[in-house]
Amino acid sequence: MLWVPTILIALGILLIFVEILILPGFGAAGIPGLIVFCVGVGLIWSKSGLTTAVIYTCVSLIFVIPISIIGLSLIRDSAIGNVFILNKAERSDEGYHAAREELNTLVGKSGKSVTPLRPAGVALINGQRIDIVTQGEFVEPETEIEVIQVEGSRVIVRSL
Repeated sequence: MLWVPTILIALGILLIFVEILILPGFGAAGIPGLIVFCVGVGLIWSKSGLTTAVIYTCVSLIFVIPISIIGLSLIRDSAIGNVFILNKAERSDEGYHAAREELNTLVGKSGKSVTPLRPAGVALINGQRIDIVTQGEFVEPETEIEVIQVEGSRVIVRSL
């Protein structure tokens, strides 16, 4: 029987999954996984033909995918998994805040700068004080400004 090549195929697939799901970049497990996979397929192909190699590869996939999913879910709770997986959450009670969605509605609106913009400062737009930045130019206080772009929580303006 062709157990050794089948195990090589399964090991190659497993190493490729480890590279994709756990290790950053491509190389540490991906290249050896690809080589081992190709050797396993090549051995079966040389002994029994292409059809048999494809069948053995599919059977290996059927067994390796569930084993990989179970194994990777178990690794998350282990000491090894804590080295590779970030478990820290950015919670609002720790001072993290997402960008306000209503900032996107400010594009095209105009207002007045409250502080000098060098290039960052504060403006009054629609009755709200908003932290803003210019595209690099200095703007005096009490100057009419217009919102031209919003990137996350960054509101970009130009003077009118």
